[in-house]
Amino acid sequence: MKQLQMQSRADHNIRILFWATLFGSVNFLEPILTLFYFERGLSEAGVLWMTLCWCMAVLVFEVPTGAFADRFGAKASFLVGSLVGMLSTAVLFFADSLLLFCLSNVLSGMAVTFFSGSEEALIYESLKEEQREDEMSGVMGKIQSAIYVPAIAATLFGAFWARDLAEDQFRLLILFGLLAQLVRLVLVFRVANPKQEDSFRDNPFQHVKNGMYVIKKTPDLIKLFLNFTIVFIPAVAVFGKFEQPYLNLSGLPVEWLGVLYATGSAVALLIARKLDWLTGRFSRVTLMQVTGIATFLMVLTATLIQNSLAVALTVYFVLRISRTIRYPLYSHLANGYIPSGSRATTLSLLSIADSLFDLLIIGGVALISTLGLGAAQYSSMTVIFGVCALIILLGNLAPIRVAKEATKLQELKHQ
Repeated sequence: MKQLQMQSRADHNIRILFWATLFGSVNFLEPILTLFYFERGLSEAGVLWMTLCWCMAVLVFEVPTGAFADRFGAKASFLVGSLVGMLSTAVLFFADSLLLFCLSNVLSGMAVTFFSGSEEALIYESLKEEQREDEMSGVMGKIQSAIYVPAIAATLFGAFWARDLAEDQFRLLILFGLLAQLVRLVLVFRVANPKQEDSFRDNPFQHVKNGMYVIKKTPDLIKLFLNFTIVFIPAVAVFGKFEQPYLNLSGLPVEWLGVLYATGSAVALLIARKLDWLTGRFSRVTLMQVTGIATFLMVLTATLIQNSLAVALTVYFVLRISRTIRYPLYSHLANGYIPSGSRATTLSLLSIADSLFDLLIIGGVALISTLGLGAAQYSSMTVIFGVCALIILLGNLAPIRVAKEATKLQELKHQ
């Protein structure tokens, strides 16, 4: 404890979360995940049902786990989330049916919710103790950069090791993932809850009530959320699913996809680590606006041009860079509107809204594709990209503002 007091509590938590995020992000199956599902007997429809189970789990567990974090602290939330995540991965070791894969995804979605919001709340409250809130976007960028280190290694090693798509190769990769998650579990034991967080231990329903009050009384927070979410979902959750066939159609051989993804992760890592430099020269609002417009232009370009490798590579890297920049900036701006005490619950409520938009946007695009709208003139992928571009454009129309002292909500009084 004396060692913790000698150093900054915020710096201690930032360092622990960086390494916990790094080991928690290790997934050697990632570059061949869909092929793994197919080898275990799932169909394309099964993969979609499985993904829906994950989305529904996030939707159901977001608020309860956020309230759990506000009631018992971020450290307890991380510990439970790490254990549930390990259980989810363990199920994959022997999963051979849609039911077991759905169970794994439900547990995975549940595990994510124990970290969702709690990480941001812990960092923001830790920084706030030391009057360092302005460092939030840079810190989140550094923590986010932790996911790119294992992504580079996992993309290259996982695809190489499981190149034969053999069962023993799959199981070894799953075992490696479990070992990495065990390291994360050990790391989160060292998280130190901020004093401010320890002072709020209300009934979970009070935290939910507070979170609803914050969102209802802060329209600028809602607009910021809409700008980020309506751009992110079609650009990542939808367009990202068709990224590989788009690149391949444009002339990139399949065997080079792993190299491209590793390079993209390296570029994203560099950008994330230099986010402080960017925010020191450009306002966060400007960066959000520029990356939002760039995302729209790239998806529109992919809609119109699908036979040029140079264009496809440009689209890939610009979208990767924009995605890397936007989340830490959104996290910083959103936390500026949210008072202490029920921060994790408020962020979880926003995540629930995000999950609803997931179902609406992904389901809507899937319905358009299934009905074959526009298929007489264009390919299915072109129609999907065009719809995504339109949705992203609409998302960019939501204005973004920085929370000023005069417009911030006062800290809620607990009764």
